[in-house]
Amino acid sequence: ILANWGADFGFTGAQLGAIGGAGFTGFCFGIIIGGVVVDKIGYGKLVFAAFLFHVLSAFITFAATAGQEQALAYKFLYWGTFVFALANGTLEAVANPLVATLFPKNRTHYLNILHASWPAGLVIGGLIGWTLGEGGVSWKIQLGLFLIPTVLYGVAFLGQSFPKSEAAAKGLKVGEMLKEVGILGSAVAIYLLVLFCQDALLLPNAAAWGIGGALMVVVAVMTGFSIGSVLLFVLFIAHALVGAVELGTDGWIQNITGNILTPAQGKILFVFTSLLMFTLRFCAHFIEKNLKISPVGLLLICA
Repeated sequence: ILANWGADFGFTGAQLGAIGGAGFTGFCFGIIIGGVVVDKIGYGKLVFAAFLFHVLSAFITFAATAGQEQALAYKFLYWGTFVFALANGTLEAVANPLVATLFPKNRTHYLNILHASWPAGLVIGGLIGWTLGEGGVSWKIQLGLFLIPTVLYGVAFLGQSFPKSEAAAKGLKVGEMLKEVGILGSAVAIYLLVLFCQDALLLPNAAAWGIGGALMVVVAVMTGFSIGSVLLFVLFIAHALVGAVELGTDGWIQNITGNILTPAQGKILFVFTSLLMFTLRFCAHFIEKNLKISPVGLLLICA
């Protein structure tokens, strides 16, 4: 779809990259903010918020039309992508703790199955995009297909009663829950927020860093000036790098493969690698159990 936007609106590669980057930023905000508040407001309210964000993103994104002033179309697509990703991150902030709460004795297995849905979506989306793209179907129709699963999960969760998370059941305060994250872990998220304020909101450097500094003070006070887990801090950095490599590559996959492969070969490669990722994630518990490899061992092998 990035290629369609480039053709319809004459965007440069930098502009398309910024729009794609808005998706990563929105996801980060959704999962971080959602993860902080989910234990206090409950799963149901966050699911409802994600549903509203998904619907709102469609209105914003589809406001961009061919022949429109480029700057206006850019704003619609940038913020539409941001809100769409914000919805995804918010839903992710619900899914992880909800699955962990529902299956306390077999969390790793079911969380692996949950996370296998990501590459499964890439496979399905890749095949649909391949079919519709070859048929010359409008990008709005292709992108609008996300409203189908949106309606499905909205109906599925409607009227459901949700269990309390472990933290909520124990009556833990937000500050207590954030102690393991601490100042080190919070610094990662706050640094990303500062970059967002500078690049997307175009705030002066002093204002952006002022907001970041104020938030750091708030976190420090809430957590009792806890430094946080060094291991968790390292995992935050590693996950950010892995996410940048994985998601950034996925966003530009058509441009990357287009330089060395035919369009058909590029699509086959994308679907194949996504299918491989799905298979390994889905079977991670089987690999761990039958090959006697610990989770840390699996991480080492992947590295």
